[in-house]
Amino acid sequence: MLKPKPEWYVIQVISGTEENVKSSLFQRRESFWMEEHILDVYVPTHEIVSTKANWTKSTKQKNILPGYILVQMLVTNESWYIVRNTPNVTWFLGAWNIPVPVSWEELERLKGKVEENAQNYSNEFMEGDLATITAGPFEWNEGKISEINEKKGLLKMVINLMWRDTPVELEFSQVKVIR
Repeated sequence: MLKPKPEWYVIQVISGTEENVKSSLFQRRESFWMEEHILDVYVPTHEIVSTKANWTKSTKQKNILPGYILVQMLVTNESWYIVRNTPNVTWFLGAWNIPVPVSWEELERLKGKVEENAQNYSNEFMEGDLATITAGPFEWNEGKISEINEKKGLLKMVINLMWRDTPVELEFSQVKVIR
């Protein structure tokens, strides 16, 4: 007889509790000796890098699917019961009472989306803002922001070098807006 293969399932949870549910599932898996049935838990997140006006960088994780996590498991009555009754879990996605596994294509597409959004930058800069360069070879020069590339965390600024307007590409962390 063929041994069933573990599959990925989407679990609906109370939004904002995804990481707590993940750690609870790992604890419950060990407590009930279900390591062979509940194999992995995946919370799809990506990192956001924020640059504040005082040139400090901060990173934080942001959920791609708030209120959902993925669990790799062999569905048995016991494993289904343990996952379903974990605090903050509301339900499995599926048809009626039967959990439906995520297809391999959907899982790969989701992982591709996570990698695509691997590092987004948020900023407080706007085109046309006057700014000062705070680090690098052009430190203390002032100029006007002409372009912003949020995906790469870069901006172009026009500064006056030797009585000529010169565009310079800088990281968000190297610039402070003059207010």
